[in-house]
Amino acid sequence: MQNKISYQSSKFYIVIFVVGIGIAFIILTGLFYGIKLNYNYSKLIQATIGIQTNLSKARIIFLENSNNPAMLSKAWNYLESVELNAKVLTEQIDNYTFIPLPYNDIEFSEKAQEIRRELVNYRALSNKLLKAQPSEISKIETEWEYTFSEINARTDQIEKQLESLIDNNSKVFRFIQLLLILASLLLAFITLLVFIKYEKQKRQYLRDIGEARRSLEKKTLEKKQTEVILQETERKLSTLMKNLPGMVFRCKPDENYTVEYASDGSQLITGYKPEDLIENKVVSYASLIHPDDKHKVQQQIIEAVESRKPFQLVYRIVTASGYTKWVWEQGIGIFSETDDELIALEGFITDITEQKTIEEQLYLQSTALEAAANAIVITDQDGAILWANSAFFKMTGYSLAEVFGKKMNFLKSGKHDNTYYEYMWNTIKSGKNWRGELINRRKDGSLYNEEMFIAPVINPKGEIIHFVAIKQDITERKIAEQALIESELRFRGLYENATVGMYRTTPDGKILMANPALINMLGYKNFDELSKINASDVYFDKNSREKFKRIINNEYKVKGMEVAWKKADGNIIFVRESARAVKDADGRIIYYEGTVEDITEKKKAEEELILAKEKAEQSDKLKSEFLSQMSHEIRTPMNVIISFNNLLKEELYYQVDDELKNSFDVIEEESKRIIRTVELILDMSEIQTGQYHPTFKKLNLFDDVIKQLHVDFTPHANKKNIVFDLRKETDLTIVEADEYSIKQIFKHLIENAIKFTEQGKVEIYIGLDPIKRLYVQVTDTGVGISDEYMPRLFTPFTKEEIGYTRKFEGNGLGLALVKKYCELNNAEIKVVSKKGKGSIFRVTFLKSPIKEILHKI
Repeated sequence: MQNKISYQSSKFYIVIFVVGIGIAFIILTGLFYGIKLNYNYSKLIQATIGIQTNLSKARIIFLENSNNPAMLSKAWNYLESVELNAKVLTEQIDNYTFIPLPYNDIEFSEKAQEIRRELVNYRALSNKLLKAQPSEISKIETEWEYTFSEINARTDQIEKQLESLIDNNSKVFRFIQLLLILASLLLAFITLLVFIKYEKQKRQYLRDIGEARRSLEKKTLEKKQTEVILQETERKLSTLMKNLPGMVFRCKPDENYTVEYASDGSQLITGYKPEDLIENKVVSYASLIHPDDKHKVQQQIIEAVESRKPFQLVYRIVTASGYTKWVWEQGIGIFSETDDELIALEGFITDITEQKTIEEQLYLQSTALEAAANAIVITDQDGAILWANSAFFKMTGYSLAEVFGKKMNFLKSGKHDNTYYEYMWNTIKSGKNWRGELINRRKDGSLYNEEMFIAPVINPKGEIIHFVAIKQDITERKIAEQALIESELRFRGLYENATVGMYRTTPDGKILMANPALINMLGYKNFDELSKINASDVYFDKNSREKFKRIINNEYKVKGMEVAWKKADGNIIFVRESARAVKDADGRIIYYEGTVEDITEKKKAEEELILAKEKAEQSDKLKSEFLSQMSHEIRTPMNVIISFNNLLKEELYYQVDDELKNSFDVIEEESKRIIRTVELILDMSEIQTGQYHPTFKKLNLFDDVIKQLHVDFTPHANKKNIVFDLRKETDLTIVEADEYSIKQIFKHLIENAIKFTEQGKVEIYIGLDPIKRLYVQVTDTGVGISDEYMPRLFTPFTKEEIGYTRKFEGNGLGLALVKKYCELNNAEIKVVSKKGKGSIFRVTFLKSPIKEILHKI
């Protein structure tokens, strides 16, 4: 703007400036002169008045209250005020000597000094007056009054002289004011000239200033907005830094990674505060890196910086407390804009120790699952496959790509009905574990048996999110179990049903095993009773036992040795005994195994047996005829009772209470139970009397009998919440048999299996044995049968539990009829059972069904 002013204008401005300064100096001098005069005069007047006033007050107190300490103290204070005013009077005169005041400052100063000396004298006399003796008071008081008068006189002189000076100075001040008025008029005239001459330039300046102001305001507003945004950004950045689960850093690219900045998270990560790390004050960050990881970290950073790419590192550090942590770091190199040199590294570090531990555990678990011999499958809540180990693919023949996302029903073989799978899904959907066996189909179409355990995975909310299935191929085990059952059935049948006695004893005579034939032969009730005696005790002649041992120890066998034995009741029987010695690996005899045949009066026994048989048959015939007649007499009234019970139930059901309503059902159930008993008695009677005439025909055992019975008994199994499974391993199920008796056989077997099973399962299995004979096997996990009751299992009217406290109802005819009906249909029944574990009943048709099938085809 100054460039617009011409040289002439500049000279004029200088003149105006000098004149203005001169006028301003004159005005200021006059103002300063007047102000100082007024101030000085007012101070002097106030000081003189203060001297007189306070001195008078002190004198009055001294005169009136000479004995009052409080008032005397106040008087002394007044004297101090007098001295202070005298001091002010002296100082005011001395301080303003540089101003040409129109009075004799020396004379004023001397008078002021005299007043101060007189005040000192007056103060001393006042003190003497207070302490003087009565005789001295008059003299001192005269001098004291005189001094007081002198002080007042000099004070009056100063005051009068000041008044005269004030009057003279007023004239001088009015002259100064006139000069000031003239100077102001001159300054106003000069100002008017400047205003008129440069008004136009002023307007231009104002316009320029307005533009500049608006530009400045705009920039100021932008600056404020920028500052607000910057503050908000800093606040967000600060909050973000504090909430980050780790440490934000900036460091130098040196070997120590010297930290220039570190966020508060450094203490959580390293155990050191930010100020401990910055500029390596306490420790350098490089020294915290695990020695085994330092080289790797350095190399990765160098490679990333050289390629101008961010780097990501995973390594270990040793914290302040000595613990080793795994950390994850992401950073980038910072380069200068001028020479493109690496000046710093910036990034973020977080603790991944827990994540690393979890990853190691997951890897260990994954490796363990993958290496497991059993197949393991993980599905979602709908059963779709998410993961499976190699054992699963080896078992089924499928690959992960083929089964991923599919439900496992692609393995179905069709050997189980839908109820079996519904029960399984209902169990695991309710949050419970399920264990069972399945027959599935591989990719190549072959069938295999598997044992599967399914466990639901439940999240903290109680929701099922996955299922984990553990599968084991048990095909070979099932084959072995089947073979074992076959072998055991054969051995059990031979052992239990043998007509000769069988035993096993130790060389010293302890009885280890004995079959029912031997137990009965010796007259004992059960094996427990027999095992209490020694084998030598059954020999009538002790020498016979010694002879037996001598032969078997030398020849390791005895064949057809006939000796006399004693029964439990003391009676003598003759037996034919054969045995062999069983040795261990060292050749020592560990036990004897043998068979015993009772040959006592064999011929006589045969004759008596024939006679007894005839009598028994006659007796059975009479008994059966009587039972048949009695059954008829019982069934007729029971049918009437059931009919009238139903009639009363229909008429009165909604008119009686719940107890009577229940009575109708009880009457009907118990009546039917009596009728069933009667029917069993009639069936047994017909068999024993030869009145039952079977009708043999070809029928499909599975479709016509077993399948229908499975449907009929499924509600009973569901009511007891047990699994009721039906499996068929062969399509050759056509046999020639009597339909009624065949249905009765399996009806009784299935009914007993469900009745005596409280939990677990009942399974019906149809297959072929090794010699291609058709058999039906009913397996349960019920109460089982004891070894003691097994010999009497098929005896009519016998039960393992008897009396009013028995747990299960029945009359003991069911299995007896089953045995008879099996014989009638050219079939044999065998049973394997373990008390408390369950039972297996197998009915084998001795005539192969294959020829019948081929003939039909």
